[in-house]
Amino acid sequence: MGLLSADAKREQMIYIIIFCIACIIFLTAVAFLGIESEVMKDRFKNAEDLLNGGLDKLEYPPLVLVLIVIPRIFASTPFAYSIGFVAEMFIFFALGLMIIAKLAKKFGKDEKTYMLAYTVLMLIMTEFVVDRFDIVPAVLSLAAVYCYVTKRYMLAFALLSMGTMIKLYPAVLYPIFIIPLMLDRKWDRVLKGTAVFAVVALAVIIPVMLLQPDLISGTIAYHADRPLQIETLASSFIYLFGMLGLTTVTIIGVLASGYGSDDLIGGWADGAAPVMLPLMVIVTVIVYILFAHLFKRAKTEGDTNDRLYLFATAILLCVMAFIMFGKVFSSQYLLWIIPPLLFVFMFSSDVKWGRTVFILFVIILLITQLQFAYNVGYLGGGENINDLGMMLILARNILMVIFLYLIVRPIYDRYLSKRPPAPQ
Repeated sequence: MGLLSADAKREQMIYIIIFCIACIIFLTAVAFLGIESEVMKDRFKNAEDLLNGGLDKLEYPPLVLVLIVIPRIFASTPFAYSIGFVAEMFIFFALGLMIIAKLAKKFGKDEKTYMLAYTVLMLIMTEFVVDRFDIVPAVLSLAAVYCYVTKRYMLAFALLSMGTMIKLYPAVLYPIFIIPLMLDRKWDRVLKGTAVFAVVALAVIIPVMLLQPDLISGTIAYHADRPLQIETLASSFIYLFGMLGLTTVTIIGVLASGYGSDDLIGGWADGAAPVMLPLMVIVTVIVYILFAHLFKRAKTEGDTNDRLYLFATAILLCVMAFIMFGKVFSSQYLLWIIPPLLFVFMFSSDVKWGRTVFILFVIILLITQLQFAYNVGYLGGGENINDLGMMLILARNILMVIFLYLIVRPIYDRYLSKRPPAPQ
């Protein structure tokens, strides 16, 4: 069942080659246009500081240090380092492509269709795939899902924990993995899975705490004190109210903020910043409660497809809650949505709905690229970002709200509405 057809393997290789060409084009553009990529500017410096014992704070969980250091071992200049980093991210793209194909094959779907969709979405976001490391936790989370649905639970929890130690967001999926096991009263798997998740995390954290304890506390303080990043849902609407004269808004750049992002401060933005984390937690907990309730019902009233559809949608909604209701919504976070979105599509029979959602998400990615090119590429970011740039972000975020509605609506129609639901 896990083996792909010859045609699927051939297409898989074609997509891998296509993305490899995209990586080469990216590196060529960086070299000939004299672009200082984020990897060359920030990750190379992080690697240098780490090897020289001078890294005193880090924005990310500690396992990311492995990803940062590996290219530096083989490269001593920023551009050579960038080549190594891009190669790392290319490997994870290929792994994600293979896992998507295996998931599609397992559930009787056309693996070529899902590989094509995965590749198209990743290609749209090429520079965020290869010049950031967000694809790594996305693929680790996808691998965790594959192991979970193939009943390799301990490996699933280990992979999920590894993803959490690179970017925090996979942690919100832990309860989604636990709830079905609890409802099935498989307490041994609950305990073992929890233990594996904790042990893997501690195996990463403890050595860092022993070698450089300030690094962990510095990371926690870094996120606790940071203001609203300009791309967040809250920032884009607050800025609109600022344009209308209802509050004061000021955009500050990376150097002024010290948080590695362009941020919004003043008036409502300062008041909203400390509220976002509790809001994100509340929304995520609501997803957990709803998932547990509906999954329990599906055990008696539904079938396997119902349970898998709920499982996939709960994963997607938790990821979206983390992105949309947090203090930071960097453009590359949209990469996290790609794997769970494709996983949801595998259990929906509503072709029109799937096509609409896919097209809308493509538009969201394209507008994200447009605002990034305009705000960062053309205007130079920070204080140079103008009203037009912020309205592009607002347009993207409004579409994200519509996208969220389209994901939630079938759940309501299928499980909560009294009227007959549309087929999924």
